Amino acid sequence: MTKIKTLKQLELGLYQDAKSHNMTLSQHLNDLARKGDISEDLYRPDARNSAGERVDAFQQLVAAAGIRTKGEFANTGGAFLDDPSNRVLFPEYVVREYRDAERDAVNVLQASDIVSTRVGIDGNAYRTGVIAEGQEKDLEFGRVAQLGEMAVYQILLADKAVNAQKYGGVLRMSYESIRRARLPILGRYIAKVARAQGRRKAKQALNTALNGDGNGNPAPASAAAATATLTLADIIALQMDGLRDGVQFTGLVGDAATMAQVLALDIFTAANASTSGADFRDNGNWPRVLGMMPKLAMADSALEGSKKLLAFDQRNGLEEFYENGSELVESEKVITSQFENIVISEVVGWAKPDADAFRTKARQ
Repeated sequence: MTKIKTLKQLELGLYQDAKSHNMTLSQHLNDLARKGDISEDLYRPDARNSAGERVDAFQQLVAAAGIRTKGEFANTGGAFLDDPSNRVLFPEYVVREYRDAERDAVNVLQASDIVSTRVGIDGNAYRTGVIAEGQEKDLEFGRVAQLGEMAVYQILLADKAVNAQKYGGVLRMSYESIRRARLPILGRYIAKVARAQGRRKAKQALNTALNGDGNGNPAPASAAAATATLTLADIIALQMDGLRDGVQFTGLVGDAATMAQVLALDIFTAANASTSGADFRDNGNWPRVLGMMPKLAMADSALEGSKKLLAFDQRNGLEEFYENGSELVESEKVITSQFENIVISEVVGWAKPDADAFRTKARQ
């Protein structure tokens, strides 16, 4: 590819190149910068922001275009749309605002919290690979005699394929409205769509974790608590049940009533509680419970009203699959036409390769 020396060399073909490599535009620009294919006048590898964080290639190109996206003196959408070169950056600006808003929830479960890996696929149906059922004891390592047979790990495809679903929305604003809107205001509109779809995704991923992906793999259940109120002993028992199966849980999730009980435990609320307990009382920072991070399930999720606490091991969690080559924003339409709306959509699904990565504990 010809080295990008000026902003005038930015063109729609960059999105097509990124798509051919299964990358976002940001990832593609970073790759070009790494190879030295973006001029030093536009990109400096050592650039840092005021917080000391690295500034990636996309951000540096936006800055080189003189576009301010944040703060009191931020530009309007016209800073992108009125210049053909700057306009090439606009679809990726929308994508980044959307993704940033998806990740800004605090203390609330997001789909990414229970996903171990993401996989690109061709099409919208996916079968995960699982270790054949009933082999667990056979696969425990032990002494193997000389010339003896080693344990065989048989990986089988799940019986049923899991279908992906479309997530997203339409931001209906006229071309002129977007031109005149301050970028922080436009970012707020995009974030509204992102957070709503993030909640949808979190609820579907949680339902897969709890009830399975259609292959007879719901989360196993520990013995129910003896009382209506969860105790520390109940959570310890839940953790030990996981450890017996070789699973180290990294998080806990429940509905508002269940998590209120967990966070009201004496180890966090007593006057002589730990430092993390004091920080929780003073600043609202949720503390880890036996090393597990607590998360609140969204309203109307599969855990709502179930009286169940779900423990999860993210490292062995769900597989999130997405459609290769799909664009979150239709870059060609946004770059080449006076659009009347911005369509934001993605095709995503979740498969569950390891049922034991999740376990529930019910209260009375």
